[in-house]
Amino acid sequence: MFFLIQKPYGLSSFSAIAHLRKKFGIKKIGHTGTLDPLATGLLLVATDNSTKLISYIDKARKSYVFTVRLDGSTPSYDLDTPVEYLDVDIVEKARTTLTKEIIEHTIQTYFFGKIEQIPPSYSAIRLQWQRAYHMVRAGQEVQISKREIEIFSTRLVSFSFPEVTIEMEVSVGTYIRSIARDIGEKLGLAGHVTMLHRNKIEHLDEILARKIEDITLEDTLSYDCIFPGFEIISPEAEILEKLYNGLVFSNTIGLESGKKYLVKNGDKYISLIEERDGMVRICANNIE
Repeated sequence: MFFLIQKPYGLSSFSAIAHLRKKFGIKKIGHTGTLDPLATGLLLVATDNSTKLISYIDKARKSYVFTVRLDGSTPSYDLDTPVEYLDVDIVEKARTTLTKEIIEHTIQTYFFGKIEQIPPSYSAIRLQWQRAYHMVRAGQEVQISKREIEIFSTRLVSFSFPEVTIEMEVSVGTYIRSIARDIGEKLGLAGHVTMLHRNKIEHLDEILARKIEDITLEDTLSYDCIFPGFEIISPEAEILEKLYNGLVFSNTIGLESGKKYLVKNGDKYISLIEERDGMVRICANNIE
């Protein structure tokens, strides 16, 4: 089963899915795309055999609305650590000279397309088998390499100094907190996130989501809703038997190369398959 939940402020992604585990008595559960405790918004959760399909949605584009405050920086690039404010003279000069047009030009010029960023040291990235944020809080020095990300769209929502609110659609692995820091630097100031909300995961938007306290087993999302790009097929019994047995066999059922197919037997999904080298191969079996 898949659920789309609204993660509230102050709750970690792990705590959010632990709540569902306890509420529904679920043994196996996972999610796609961690949200920081201070972030809110969409968290896609998979349970039981549906967890086998997480990798096929985990790389999805995600959209965020976030507010950057431009008068100071923090070690974590958000409000999880103390703010070191800029000199008053720098802030007051920016108050009179920084315009909406300058910010618009900056984000469209430097924060669109493929760019490089350095993730925050206060992150869940593993270094030497440890989470980076654990190492930092233990007083260890952390160095995280640059990585390439992609920003598919960027839009200035509002600006009232010292805060600017932006909406961005980004690739997997993007740290919005790093973008906030970098925007501050490009403007000759310092930036940190004061609000971060995920409002879309690929094609899934907030109209489909439920609050954790309100969600029921009736609020599951169907596979065709989660994976609209996968064709659904219901092959004959002979083919179903091969899939149930986990066999690789010749592509006699007309699968197209490069496409993935969800296989149904009656009302139940049984497999995710694809064609490779003229053969039908199982990506995941026993998926419901």
